[in-house]
Amino acid sequence: MISAIKKRVINSFLVFIGEKKVVEDAPKKVGIVDRKQFFTHNEQSFIDTISMEFIFTEFGKNRVNAGGTEFNNEERIDPTFTSLKKYFPKAKYTVFTDFDLKIKGVNIMKVDSPVVDPENPRFGYRTGNYFKFKGLLESEADFKCALDSDMQILSSKIIALIYMTQKFGFCVPHNVRQLLKRDMEISLDSQLITDESQGLGYSYNQSPMTLWKGDKRGGIYYKACKEIMKNEPSRGSLVMWKAAWKTGVYPYVLPKQWCVCSGDEGVGDEVILHIGHNSVANYYNIK
Repeated sequence: MISAIKKRVINSFLVFIGEKKVVEDAPKKVGIVDRKQFFTHNEQSFIDTISMEFIFTEFGKNRVNAGGTEFNNEERIDPTFTSLKKYFPKAKYTVFTDFDLKIKGVNIMKVDSPVVDPENPRFGYRTGNYFKFKGLLESEADFKCALDSDMQILSSKIIALIYMTQKFGFCVPHNVRQLLKRDMEISLDSQLITDESQGLGYSYNQSPMTLWKGDKRGGIYYKACKEIMKNEPSRGSLVMWKAAWKTGVYPYVLPKQWCVCSGDEGVGDEVILHIGHNSVANYYNIK
């Protein structure tokens, strides 16, 4: 104990007089620890009594990931699809797309986009969000969830998302930028915020977004999101804010553990990782 303290004192003195440099520890990479692999009997019984649908949107034949991680183009909706199916093998899986796509066990909906300004470089992202909103509204399942294809589900704690959606009606994830004004200042496809909030409201993310069957508030909210994205397209977070401001209806916001993005690594109690962000994939040692 004394020798350890003595060593630290000597090292500190050597740094102070310039004889030694401070060496910072590199951020530790951690593996995925799935603490809860299986559902309890009661959880499984609940799952067996409801229908559920997971909705993906994939536009453009070449898979593009803005977060930096490279994915196999042939496994188009993985890792999300495979990691979800592990827990919900009987759920319905649907992909909205604009090209011929075949994935075993997945319902493919080939569609044309009604979103205006098709020449805009963000047209594909806008269209993807439009069909997320549309898919949530039109799904006949009890629990419906729209999410990106570059997510990794870590454990059966994912069931909490179903319970929270049943309780609150509809949920969306937190945005790491939090403040809408800040989000618009540093993001692509942003616009000026013209309402009285001055951008000082909360910014939402788009994966995962959920809706419980028959929830009227959620229906009002997502319908407004869909119409605004169709006619006044922009970044998804701004469209979602506009819908909340217009209707006075807003979702339950999931904490960062449900969409661990760049900057949130190591938060603890992680449920879903956004491994499309290269820093997240590296931190959790996902190859």
